[in-house]
Amino acid sequence: SGTGIEGARKNLAAEIPGWDFNGVRAAAVKQWQEVFDAVQIKTFDPHIAKTFYANLYLTCLAPTLFNDVDGTYRGYDHQNHTNPGFQNYTTFSIWDIYRAEWPLLTLLQPGRINDMVQTMLTEHPQLGEHTTPIWPLWANETWCMIGYHSVDMMAEAYLEGFRGFNAETAYQQMRDTAMQNRNGLDTYKRLGYVASTPGGTATSRTIEYTFDDWCIAKMAAALGHPEDAKRFYERSANYYNLFDRTTEFFRGRKADGQWRVPFSPIALVNDEYTEADAWQYAFAIQQDVPGMIALYGGDQAFIQKLDTLFTTNSTIDTGIPDISGLIGQDSQGDEQCHHVPYLYDYAGEPFKTQQRVRQIMATLYNDTPAGQCGNTDCGQMAAWYVFSALGFYPLNPDSGVLAIGSPVVSKAVIYLDQKQYGGRTFTVLAQNNSAENIYIQSASLTGPKLTQPWLQHDTLTAGGTLRFVMGPKPNP
Repeated sequence: SGTGIEGARKNLAAEIPGWDFNGVRAAAVKQWQEVFDAVQIKTFDPHIAKTFYANLYLTCLAPTLFNDVDGTYRGYDHQNHTNPGFQNYTTFSIWDIYRAEWPLLTLLQPGRINDMVQTMLTEHPQLGEHTTPIWPLWANETWCMIGYHSVDMMAEAYLEGFRGFNAETAYQQMRDTAMQNRNGLDTYKRLGYVASTPGGTATSRTIEYTFDDWCIAKMAAALGHPEDAKRFYERSANYYNLFDRTTEFFRGRKADGQWRVPFSPIALVNDEYTEADAWQYAFAIQQDVPGMIALYGGDQAFIQKLDTLFTTNSTIDTGIPDISGLIGQDSQGDEQCHHVPYLYDYAGEPFKTQQRVRQIMATLYNDTPAGQCGNTDCGQMAAWYVFSALGFYPLNPDSGVLAIGSPVVSKAVIYLDQKQYGGRTFTVLAQNNSAENIYIQSASLTGPKLTQPWLQHDTLTAGGTLRFVMGPKPNP
């Protein structure tokens, strides 16, 4: 209990009225089985199946319930609050989970989403710091990591049709958060970028604020706030201001407009970049991939830069443990690079996405106790695998688009929630799939042939069948 000893006694009396270890264990097994039954797969390798379900399990360990059986919970004001009419949650590793863990929960556990959003909405009034959550833990705001990515999660929920919360209240909190002056937002608003200062991780902050602002713009447009939508769409293009065409990297800029020197693409970790170097933030523009491709000179130049990311030397001028799972300078063990292998889809060479995601799944994930290449970060590392194993990934989770990769399942049936999605099923079939046949030869979606390497989220939740034919050689 987060409320006190009496709360713990109430919980114990309600949840385990009789001391029956085997009964509790059987109930737990039944509950977990329901989670696993939501996605039923067949694979060409039993180790892949074990890896899949181990990762599906890891996506369910957070967020966690944080109220007593009668609904009483401990708030951010460190006061106990009576039942608010929803289940209260904690352990939101927001910087990590907005990328794939949250999209996976909206798909597989939609019955929990409205409660989680309502939980997030309690922080703004209770904490009194004019912010939506950053990284909440046990009725405290830890302020861990950067950006204000809870706005992405709330916007995604609304844009995907969740209506069990006050959307206008959510939007006003999102807007208030983005209009503060903390953590470099003062110079971001005034200059169009967070001014570089030693240890300020200004480049990373700027880039992540631009994605958050794009999500706020989407929410503003959906709720009928056109002036705000215009303002935040314009702010979402601020990443342009930190792109240096001479080095072809996003890098720090001081308040006077001068580039910060000296510069090295494998340095300035936790100084100019958060848990990363310049390489790992070189492809971080999730909200405007065409704009990012244009910065690098078009599709072919962009592809060449991506190729170099995966093949360059892995040396980094730091001993920080977070940067792990390296293939070249691509770091699967921390979250900044999770969408990066899927960027080839947007530049005309999806077969390279297929090759890289298969390489990552085969070499950096397995079914041993050391089966992940980094901190699972409350399910994000695992959610990347679950999505990728099924054959698609939410490169920009608020866009309603899923980029296609290369499935390692031969068949998967996703049983969509009855209340949210009508109990429909979405099936993935991968003909001729194997460890060697990693390339998609053709794809169709409930009949029509796919001519582009992505699908709409709404198409998935409407139910249907995604059919792949796999082979050993690329089909450009």
